[in-house]
Amino acid sequence: MKKFVGLLVGAIFLAGILIGCSSESGESDTDNSGQSGVAESGVPSEITFGSATQGGFWYTLSGAMSDKMGEIFPDSSTTIVEGGSISNLLGLGQGKYHIGFSNGQTVPEALNGENAFDEPIKNVSTIATLYPNVFHIAVRADSDIYSVEDLKGKTVSPGIKGYSGELAFQDVLELNDMSYDDLEGIEYVGTSDGADLLRDGHIDAIAGMLSAPVAVYQELDTTLGIRIIPLKQETVDSLHEQNEGYLKHTIPAGTYPNQSEDILTTAGYTVLLANNDLMSKDAVYKLTKMIFEQKEDWANISSVMSDFNAEYSVKNSVGEFHPGAEEYYKEIGALE
Repeated sequence: MKKFVGLLVGAIFLAGILIGCSSESGESDTDNSGQSGVAESGVPSEITFGSATQGGFWYTLSGAMSDKMGEIFPDSSTTIVEGGSISNLLGLGQGKYHIGFSNGQTVPEALNGENAFDEPIKNVSTIATLYPNVFHIAVRADSDIYSVEDLKGKTVSPGIKGYSGELAFQDVLELNDMSYDDLEGIEYVGTSDGADLLRDGHIDAIAGMLSAPVAVYQELDTTLGIRIIPLKQETVDSLHEQNEGYLKHTIPAGTYPNQSEDILTTAGYTVLLANNDLMSKDAVYKLTKMIFEQKEDWANISSVMSDFNAEYSVKNSVGEFHPGAEEYYKEIGALE
């Protein structure tokens, strides 16, 4: 049975996670002991799935996956909690969540105890890498901006403050010897609102980590005309050197209506993770097997999953695989 947790309940639950992270490690053991029991099959009787807010693809995908989980784990129920890249990793580390989504560039930070993570999270591993969230910088077609350096003196929307796209934009600026101080202004708004500001001439560029093609960008390119600004090779390489979750990515020509050339950029991949203490090898093996056997279902939900398969997951993996996932990859020859 699938239970969708409302926004208010999810917010309270996530607040509990953040409070728990500042507590001593002994409280984590107490929290874990309060988890739902284990069914006779060896699978938790209730699986908590850290996802994202309603309306986003993570929420839709987690709902579809939880339906299928009900078939392979008939003695278990799945609860979907509205979270985010950082809060899901915190929840996994605290033993609040059994499985959850995160962004690939956030995973190394969690494993190393950097930025939003006060201490390393050691009890989390990867089940599968799903699809890329591609870094975009979009400008009007008639703009005089052709490179990151050309953003000096311009007004930019990097998305919502603290989200992965905004953090990636800061990293890109830093690697080009720039900071927000070099810009005329910053507008912290979502993708749709940023597109409206660009269309109306109130900002000069919008940036974000988004699954391509971005529908809002496609519409902008059709009605207004836009260009995607490429990153320099040294920027892409340096991003990966400082965080293995940033991977080289090419936006193929034709992704957007007026895009005639490939665009070099970076991407952070959506990753499905598991808590090693709460999810057994056998349970994760069955889950991994189901995820790949049902890959056509995920692709039918969104084209961003069209390239998803076991080889793709291994090639773009971040962090160590869960033993159950590793067994499956080796069994089908995707991993040596």
